[in-house]
Amino acid sequence: MSDFDARELRNAFGSFMTGVTIVTAVSKTGEKVGFTANSFTSVSMDPPLLLVCPAKRLSSYDIFESCDHFAVSVLAEDQQHASNTFAGSKDDRFAQVEWSADTFGTPLITGAVAHFSCSSFQKIEAGDHLMLMGKVEQFSSNEKFGLGYAKGGYFSLGMEHKAEEISHEQCAQVGALLECNGKLLLAKTDKGYSLPQSKMQADVSSLQTLKNMLISLGVAAEVGQVFSVYEKSITGNFVAFYRAESMEEKEMDGYEYVAIDALAEVNFASSDITSMVTRFVHEKNNGVFRLYVGNELEGDIR
Repeated sequence: MSDFDARELRNAFGSFMTGVTIVTAVSKTGEKVGFTANSFTSVSMDPPLLLVCPAKRLSSYDIFESCDHFAVSVLAEDQQHASNTFAGSKDDRFAQVEWSADTFGTPLITGAVAHFSCSSFQKIEAGDHLMLMGKVEQFSSNEKFGLGYAKGGYFSLGMEHKAEEISHEQCAQVGALLECNGKLLLAKTDKGYSLPQSKMQADVSSLQTLKNMLISLGVAAEVGQVFSVYEKSITGNFVAFYRAESMEEKEMDGYEYVAIDALAEVNFASSDITSMVTRFVHEKNNGVFRLYVGNELEGDIR
């Protein structure tokens, strides 16, 4: 056993942005099994090999350890439900998603970005996981954007690009939901608390405007994905808010760090900020962050 803190090591591993896949197989008796994995990589072109790593704690581990065939479905950006289902559901997972069988009878998740049907090529026990290498026998792919995962939350390049396009062309304000040590940085105003935000800078993207604002505050932070892009009804302009994370609480005039579990008691300056922070707390607790696009009153959460 190492002396590493397991949670800190997991968080460090989680800083690497990956895609999200569902790995499936069928037992000798016909039982279908599957699990969500971001430990997926291509290995070789000749022969065509890929690698997944099922954990020994999986209830289906024995099936993957003995399988002759398995399949990998690379999830699309709109398939968070499928990911969550195969990551945690105790019910019949295959009854909750659409799927079809490949020529070996292995389930493929409908709507995925890519499918790989594999024969088992090599299996190596490695600590608390199994390195399961497969030889690609059949595959398919399309032009969809894939579902991404990093630092405990989902992200989508397609939605990120769309949000950035909207905010760059029409955005007047850009702000941040800045986390630090289980707290959120809030700005004090005469009407109540708000979020750190700034006017868009000319000829600069919303992302770079936000980074410049944080630098001006003296805050060293890693900016993540877009969390909300919405239209302000009074001005007709858009505001964009990104998730961000800092490792050090810096005291600043006009700002205060508030514990995330205490945000429900905070009086915010406007209803849109209240709604956004409420959604942030809910999604933080669920471990799934999504993108809101719309206006102050209604929109789509994707």
